[in-house]
Amino acid sequence: LSTALFAALHVNPKALLEGGQSTADALVTFALQLCTGATFALLYVMSGNLAVPILAHSLYDCYTFYGTHLEVAGQMEYAKAQALMPSLPGSSGAAWRQRRGEAFLQSAAESFYLMDTNRDGVVSRKELRIALYSYGVRLSGGESAAVLRAADADESGGVDFSEFLEFVGPSGDAAAAIKRALLGVR
Repeated sequence: LSTALFAALHVNPKALLEGGQSTADALVTFALQLCTGATFALLYVMSGNLAVPILAHSLYDCYTFYGTHLEVAGQMEYAKAQALMPSLPGSSGAAWRQRRGEAFLQSAAESFYLMDTNRDGVVSRKELRIALYSYGVRLSGGESAAVLRAADADESGGVDFSEFLEFVGPSGDAAAAIKRALLGVR
């Protein structure tokens, strides 16, 4: 019972009610937390000492927090370094610099490279969906595919920096660009 309670308390109940991909994500989180809770329960049963699973859980949380911190900090350094490069990739960088200014171009580059978690210079549908989720925009798999299709001018299956600038640049607002894409307006 405590293992099921442990798992249930680690799931966002709102995600269960939203349906679609959000529900699937919540159920996967529940299953993983159920396994983790069962591991801690097994530690208690095997040791007979409640301090053992508590200490193991504390160490696990510290390890997870530290690993996440290193990953996020590394991604932020990568994004900042890429945004500061004198010539940003893609031929449209100079045109956008002239149209919207250096600050817009630097901000757009930093946003783009924060999304590019595998650091290949292209934002995939999965990277786009995770990035938008971290900004509070929750899209289903189909909705994120629609946004990607709207931004992916060359239909390569991913968005490079030039395509990102063309997608976000006209309004200068990523949220407005995403809304246009979901509504099918170019």
